Amino acid sequence: MSTPLAYVVANPSKPAATGTLRRHLEAELQAAGYRVRHLRTTPQSPGTQQARQALDAGAALVVVAGGDGTLRCVAGELAGTSTPLGVLPLGTANLTARALGLPVGGRRARQRAAQVAASGTPQPVDLLQVSTCGPGGPWHPCLTVAGTGFDADLVASTQAALKGRIGWLAYAVAALGNLGGPRRDFQLTVSPAVGAGSTPGQTEQLRARTVLLANGGHLPAGIRLLPHARLDDGTLDVAAIDVRGSLLGWADLACQVLPPHAGRYRRSGLATVRLRQGREAALRCEQPVPVQVDGDLLPSTTSLLVRLEPGALQVMRPA
Repeated sequence: MSTPLAYVVANPSKPAATGTLRRHLEAELQAAGYRVRHLRTTPQSPGTQQARQALDAGAALVVVAGGDGTLRCVAGELAGTSTPLGVLPLGTANLTARALGLPVGGRRARQRAAQVAASGTPQPVDLLQVSTCGPGGPWHPCLTVAGTGFDADLVASTQAALKGRIGWLAYAVAALGNLGGPRRDFQLTVSPAVGAGSTPGQTEQLRARTVLLANGGHLPAGIRLLPHARLDDGTLDVAAIDVRGSLLGWADLACQVLPPHAGRYRRSGLATVRLRQGREAALRCEQPVPVQVDGDLLPSTTSLLVRLEPGALQVMRPA
């Protein structure tokens, strides 16, 4: 029997993607019984083609060494196959790794994550598919969250150079510049099931600063915007977040989602978070609204469709 093949798809732009880390990951994979090949992403080829190359070569495992953007591209190709996905989080926010309960942080955390990627247990994980062009697609894979409005504006205005210097706090800096962003009127339909004969979803009109359509709810600093969201529960979680007024409204929201007050704070009514659950969702807005998926910007749109593919991926997680 031939030795199983593991491919490492790495984003070389990440500061943590050092030769030392590469050698450590390769040693972990070899100790787990794999022979190893390496592929690098580029801005023009952020992971999809590399994942396809690995699958065509018969890879028994594909490990992503990069951030959420690289991870979602590779995940989109592995979805529906039996090839497990290993995660070595090297990004700024690493939302997917946090939602999976993987080690995130400095050198030691990366070493532990490398061990899980090589020797963990494959477990089923859900995947979102997102379209800004209607049911005909194209569909964009998303592991953790698709966000509109304030959330997408935040991603667009976060400076790459600042992320390299201060990490995820760069998003907090960008948030301060977007607090005055507009409240928008949305039409939201969340359906409990997918496919022919499924129960129609209930449509509601709402005003919000941002709408999140999510598979996971973990953010840095212990923030849980969607406290019940899990990547393996077969459920799409939707949060429509509205903030009225100025700083007092944002302070009210912060007290609702930031520890240690989350879940115990008596709300003032200046900020509301509406939570919905289902398996697919349609979001419409009269004016084009910006959209991001796992930190990657999509074209602004008046119509956003999101569907959940339960258990579409096998992901290496702690045993």
